[in-house]
Parts: sequence; C-alpha cells; structure tokens
Amino acid sequence: MAILTQTLSGGDGPITGWPLELCRPGQYLAICLDVKDTFGITRPKYDNPGELETLDACRFLFGTQDGQMVQTGEMKISAHEKSKLTGVLTSWLGSAPGAGFDTESLRGKGCMINVLEKTSQKGRTYSDITSVTPVMAGMEAQVPQASQFNIPGGSPAPAPAPAPAVVQPAPAQPAPQATTTVTVEQPQAVQPAPAQTQMFSQPSSGQSVPF
Repeated sequence: MAILTQTLSGGDGPITGWPLELCRPGQYLAICLDVKDTFGITRPKYDNPGELETLDACRFLFGTQDGQMVQTGEMKISAHEKSKLTGVLTSWLGSAPGAGFDTESLRGKGCMINVLEKTSQKGRTYSDITSVTPVMAGMEAQVPQASQFNIPGGSPAPAPAPAPAVVQPAPAQPAPQATTTVTVEQPQAVQPAPAQTQMFSQPSSGQSVPF
C-alpha cells in the first residue's frame, strides 16, 4: 500500500487525491487506475465539524471509456459493515470484503460508475462518484485499458509477474546394455575307478594259462 505525504490546501482541507479536470456527469464503463492511501489525516468530523478526528483514508482513481479520469472522495479505511469504504467495495465486488482485504488488489479491475457534479460547503465544484458496480455481462471486452491514461503525478507500475522457472531437460541416460550370464561348468575331479578284483578260475582241461 502507498503511504503518501499529506498536503494541506487552502480550501476544503487535506489534498489526498489527484489533480483532475471535472468529469462530465453520467454513467460510465471504467477501470480502476490507482489506489491511494493516506495515513494520519486530521480533519473535522462529518457529524460534528467543531471536533477534529485523525484517520487513515483511501481513494480510488478511475479511467472512463471516453478517456476521462475521476476519483472517489476520501473514505475512512475501515472494515466496519457501516463504513463508506465497505459499502463501496460490497457494491463493486458483490459481497463484503471483510478484514484483511487489500484494496491495492483492485487496480486494473473494471466496473460501472455513476458520476454527479456537486458543490462543497465552501463553494468548490467537484465530481462525485455516487456508485461503483460490477461490469455488466457481455461488456467485459469494452473496459478501457490502463495504458490509455496518463495519471497526473505518475503511478507505480504493477509488479511484474515472476518469470516461469526454466526446467532443464534431464541428461540422456545411456541405453542399458543387455547382460548375458554364461555359466561355466567347472571340471569335475576324476575319481579313480575302484580296483577290479580278478577272479581266476581253474583252467579247464585242455586250456593253456600263461604265467
């Protein structure tokens, strides 16, 4: 969130927004160009101007489909269900955002806005956004692009999206070699043949037996 230095004007109090030309009254298809938070503002209370209050305030800047720019008034940063900021966000988002919601996330989001021309108690004419609602179905492609606008005083560029991680291919693995198992028959010890017992028979009559 942006933390800005508070500057006092000679008119209605602290200037926490952008120096803009008046926006023509009407209903517009628009895009949220920027969100500005200012902390520690001291100003008279709305319901009791004789008493001062210190608060943190938020503004939204919108660019319209015909090239104009317009901003909301100061809204107290509060998640209370009855706060003006909660009412605007609920109307815009379709549901209450709740505590912990980051208004900075709305930069670049489309919407429909209704603009009226009003005059302050001190006679200053200003453009007032009386409603912020979702983009009508079928009109999403007609939401203006942020690049069409030059925001007075500049605007912080959105953080670039992290580059996707480059996945290095795994090194090629050599093809597995086929393994042939050869079983070698070990020579078996030759066992000597058992001695043969010579059986001698008595020579028959008429046979010659050598000695």
